[in-house]
Amino acid sequence: MTVSFRTGRYLVALLWHSAPWGFIGFAVGCVFGTWQAVELLESVDDYFYQAMAKVVHQCTPDELTAIAEADPVKGRAPGLSEHAPPFGQTEARAERTLEHPPP
Repeated sequence: MTVSFRTGRYLVALLWHSAPWGFIGFAVGCVFGTWQAVELLESVDDYFYQAMAKVVHQCTPDELTAIAEADPVKGRAPGLSEHAPPFGQTEARAERTLEHPPP
C-alpha cells in the first residue's frame, strides 16, 4: 500500500498534534493510578489494624482468670522455679559441708 505525500504529511501532523495530549493523559493516568493504590493500601492497613486489635482484645485474660492464676503455689517463695534449688539452703549446705566434711 502506498501513501501519497500529502496523506503522509497529514498523518505525521496528526500524530504531532495528538502526542502531547497522549503524554498528558498518560501522566494524569499515572497520578490517579498511584493515588488509587495509596488509598487501597491505607484501607488494607486499617482492616489489618482492626483485625489485630480484635485478636489482642480476645487474647486478654478476664479479671477473674487473672486473679485465679496470680495466686502463688503454697509452700514456695514466689518466683522460684520448680527445678531450681532454694537460695537460702545453698549457703547453709555449704557451711555444713565445711564444718563436717564427708568421709
